[in-house]
Amino acid sequence: MKKTFVLFGILTVFLLSCISLSAKTKKKIINLNETSWELSQISKKGQKLPIPEGANITINFSDGKISGFSGVNSYFGGYKIKNNSILTAETAATLMAGPEELMKIELNFFDILKNSPRINYNNTTLSLRNKNGEVWTFKKLDLSKKLKNTKWKLVEMGQTSFPEKEGEITISFAENKINGNSGINNYFGNCEIKNDSIKIGPVGSTKMAGPENLMKIESEYLKLLQNSKTIEFNNNLLILTTNDGKVLKFEKIDDRAYHY
Repeated sequence: MKKTFVLFGILTVFLLSCISLSAKTKKKIINLNETSWELSQISKKGQKLPIPEGANITINFSDGKISGFSGVNSYFGGYKIKNNSILTAETAATLMAGPEELMKIELNFFDILKNSPRINYNNTTLSLRNKNGEVWTFKKLDLSKKLKNTKWKLVEMGQTSFPEKEGEITISFAENKINGNSGINNYFGNCEIKNDSIKIGPVGSTKMAGPENLMKIESEYLKLLQNSKTIEFNNNLLILTTNDGKVLKFEKIDDRAYHY
């Protein structure tokens, strides 16, 4: 009888250990979908390597797609992660020229992406390691940095679809600033984003006149824009909502791309 209890006890401990190990393993798997990262450090054999000022290299993951800023150009494409440890990516990029040091780090970044680097990540940091032992470490981006240097066009205003025949209304984000075209005039203003809250204003604009219907649309757009209180960012869709539930919905405008 004692042997039976001993065996039962050993089996119980073994099963509990397996469950504990399984739980620990699951905790290590972080979902990268809808996350964004910015390069913070490059190192090799424990030595930090210089990052040129203004490089601002970023990575965005969304539904099997990868995109971001590579130092001079914007890039995007598809990606897969094998065995939670190997990143494979096919990317395309714009073909802008820039300072030599930024072009050089951009080439190094694309070289890493196309050669299936080892990837490690948790809730706050992500690293890519190439075959030469170089480690590129990224920190997680907040929403305001995700939107920096992006441009969007209006597709819905106040629960009503915005027809293309009425022209194109746009919004672009810079550091704590916005600008765009409101249908007739260009506008600009301050912008503060914290978590899912947004504060826009004051907003200024040029003073051109236009058809009455477009002037009315422009006025309504600028009013809703300055009254927006919450912001939602999901893949290629941006939604601003006022306190009374009125919505400005935008789609992302992509630059023309080329295979790199």
